[in-house]
Parts: sequence; structure tokens; C-alpha cells
Amino acid sequence: MDLTNFNFVDGALSFDDLNFWSFILVLSAIFVSLLLGNLLIQVIKPLKKSLIPSPVLGGFILLIFLSVYKAITGNPLFNTFILEMITYHCLGIGFVATSLKRKGKREKEEKQKNRRGIFNSSLVTVTGYLIQAIVGLVVSIGLYFVVSSWPASGVLVPMGYGQGPGQVLNWGTNYMNLDASSSEFGAFNMGDTFGLAVAAMGFVSASVGGVLYLFVQKKKGNVKFQEQNIEGKEKESIETYVGENEIPSSGTIDKFSVQLGIVMLSYAISFGLIYLISKGCDASGVGFLINTVKPLFWGFNFIVGTGIAILVRGIITKCEDKGMIKKQYVNNYMMDRISGFSFDIMVVAAIGSINLAAFKEPSFILPLITMCVIAAVVTFFYVKHVCKHLFEKDGYFEESFLCMYGMLTGTASTGVILLREIDPEFKTPACTNMVFQTLWSVILGAPVLLLMSFVASSWTKLFIGLGIFVVYFIVLYLVIFKDKIFKKKNIEQKENINTN
Repeated sequence: MDLTNFNFVDGALSFDDLNFWSFILVLSAIFVSLLLGNLLIQVIKPLKKSLIPSPVLGGFILLIFLSVYKAITGNPLFNTFILEMITYHCLGIGFVATSLKRKGKREKEEKQKNRRGIFNSSLVTVTGYLIQAIVGLVVSIGLYFVVSSWPASGVLVPMGYGQGPGQVLNWGTNYMNLDASSSEFGAFNMGDTFGLAVAAMGFVSASVGGVLYLFVQKKKGNVKFQEQNIEGKEKESIETYVGENEIPSSGTIDKFSVQLGIVMLSYAISFGLIYLISKGCDASGVGFLINTVKPLFWGFNFIVGTGIAILVRGIITKCEDKGMIKKQYVNNYMMDRISGFSFDIMVVAAIGSINLAAFKEPSFILPLITMCVIAAVVTFFYVKHVCKHLFEKDGYFEESFLCMYGMLTGTASTGVILLREIDPEFKTPACTNMVFQTLWSVILGAPVLLLMSFVASSWTKLFIGLGIFVVYFIVLYLVIFKDKIFKKKNIEQKENINTN
């Protein structure tokens, strides 16, 4: 069975052609793998204790199944381009759904109350990206002279570890499309697979590092595992399923269809905006706009989608306040389900689309393993170091560390999984800080994102970019430890005065 090509009969597809079913079969493979991953985690105790997310395990199940099928038959079951397409779009759709959620009074109060913690969490996030980029680039540049690895491949580490599979796929694909006119290094062969492999290694790092840390801290008596009240949380979710004055659950159109319609409308508008910007870049004839700005916008589809979603949410809220819309159309519970659904299948599809054939090449596997292992270790100790300084005095260092480390090696959901082991009811602000730090992280992390194309252009720009990463990291590190630094200086000044 080969689902990689479409066969037409008299200008139309035949219903009995397997290719007619290709997209449905791909989705079925994703969902079956997801269910199997969840089943194995529930049944096998070591897997459950490993805290590995079900989508991650499901992704590896899909990857193994597709690889075995290809090894036996000699042909792929289906074109992995479909999996990459699902990964790309689910990232954007998930962010759009999250951004469309209405902000309640309680959330606004929590955000105001924890402003310092939120900003500090964003500093941990962005400096985490920077140190991952520095480690990755040092390794990739060094190994270029040993195994001729792609020199700028290390910059994919913060995209895979810190940003997740959707974003790293975008940049890995962009690097694959480079040529001699846009980069001295040429195209990064298997750049998409390299990026996705980094993201997969990140999930493993989150699980292994998080579990080992919890085990050691439990032995020392520093943390206590708490039982999660699943039944109580489910009951609470059902009670808050419908907000005040919302549209009915079913009528001429189902309520879920309305939510999905608003999400897809926002995502379609974001596509239109990116398309117009892309055409404008092409029409300009300017190399920087064509080679840098254009792929930047297509790669950051989720950021554009987030901006459009916030705008759409604002318009809907204004219309409701002025009485132009009598009912509330956005339901937060359903938006959470859409974003959760999107991110789950994004992770499965991303890992499933990894091309294992690339692992035969020393120029691929050696840099991948080296930079991922070093980045995991450095991220672990760095995040622990800064979280202890920022959050220990507030009494939730352990919770913040687990949350931030899980996010900086996997996704936000990975951070939540680790956090729930010691704070299942989210009594500390750790989870709130992680959720609301996104805006600050986008602002502070903008230089990292803007340099992604820059460092892949030439050797000169690569070293300049690495230098900027180092300087920017030092600046933000000083901001994090400013209290300690200035306190020490003040103490020294007082001692000098007393001595004199």
C-alpha cells in the first residue's frame, strides 16, 4: 500500500483509490498512536512514573510503526509531508484558540498580583533560550571542522527545546530551502528531521531530568508527592463548562462548531495577512525582505495568528459591551479543548515525521547527540540556579524549577505534568507565572527570533550572531541578579565608610 501519490480516473478521484483515504488514514494513525501511548502509560507502571506525556510516547509509537512498515515493504505508508503539514498548522491553531479565551476577573487579578513573578519567569525563559543557542552553536561550529556538520544547526536547539516541535520544524524547513545565493553554507539537508529530532530529545530530557530530580529531592525530604484529585477537578470543570449569558450548547448550529469557526476565521485572517506581506516582499525585489522577512512571517504563523486572535477577541468583547452582540460566543472550556487537541496531535505528528535514514550520517547524528545532551545538562543546572535565586524567597522554588525546566525542554504541558507531582492543585503561582509570561518572553526573546535567519547566512554573520547571543545573555543575567550584585556593592561601600 503506497499512499504517496494520487491517481485520477477521468479527471476525478475514485472512491476505492486508497489515496482518496490518505488524509483520513494519516489522522487515524495519529489518534491510534495517541491512544496506544496513553494506554501503555496507564498499564505499565515504570512508564507512568517516568511522567512522559502520552502524545510523546504516541509519537514514538507512530515513528516505529512507519519505520517498520517501510523496512518490510520498501515503500512508505504515506507521505510524511502530511504529518509535517499537520504539525505546522496545529501549532498556529493551538495558539489562536488559547488567545481567543476570555479573560475573567480572577485571571486579571492573578496577573496583577503576580506581575513580578511573571516577569521573572520570562527572564528565565529567554535566558534559557539564549544559553541553549550558545551551547548549540558552539557545538555545531566545532563539529563542522570534525565531521562537516551544518555550521548553524546549533541555533535549532532553543527552537526544539524551548519552543517545541512546531516552531523547530518551521526553521528546519527554512534552512533546507536555502541555496548558495542566500547562504554560504548552502541548504541544510534533512534540516526538518534534525529539528524534530532535537524536539523529541527535549521531551526525553524533560522526562528523565524531571523524574531524577523528583526522586533525589524526595529521598532528601525536600519535596512531597501529592495525590491529584482527578474527580474533584473534573467536577469543577463541568460546573464551569458554561459561562453567563452564553449561546446554547445546541441549536441551529452546535456550540463547538461556533468555537471552531471563530478559531479558523482568525487563522484564515492571519494567513491572508502573511500572504499579503509575502507578496509585498516579493514585489520589493529587496534581498533582505525576500530571504529574511518573508520566511520569518511564514515561520512565525503562530505569533501572527495570536495577534489576530487577540484582535478578534477584542472586537467581540467590544460588540458585547455595546449590546451589538446579545450573547457570549466564546467559551473558554471549549477553546481549551481545541488548543489541547491541536497540541496533542502536533506532538504525535512531529515525532512521527522524523526520517530515521538521516541517523546513518555522522554529520547528522554526532552533532545531534552532542548538542542535545550538553544542552539538556546546561538547561537543567542553569534553570535550577536562577529559579533558586528568583523564587526561593517566595517559597515556591521547587515548583517554579520543575515548571520552567519542563517547558524549556518540552512544551508548557510538559512543565505542567512535572509541576502536578508536587503541586496538583496549583496552589503556588508557578503555573500562573508560566502561562502569563508569554507576552514578556515574546518581547524579550525577539532578538533571538530575528537572528535565526541572520546566523544562517554566512560565517561572519554566524560569529556576530553568536556574539550577540552571549552579550544579550550577560545583560539579562545581570538583570536577574541585580539585587544580589547591588546589595554586595552597598555592603562593600558601607564597610569602606566604616573603615575610613
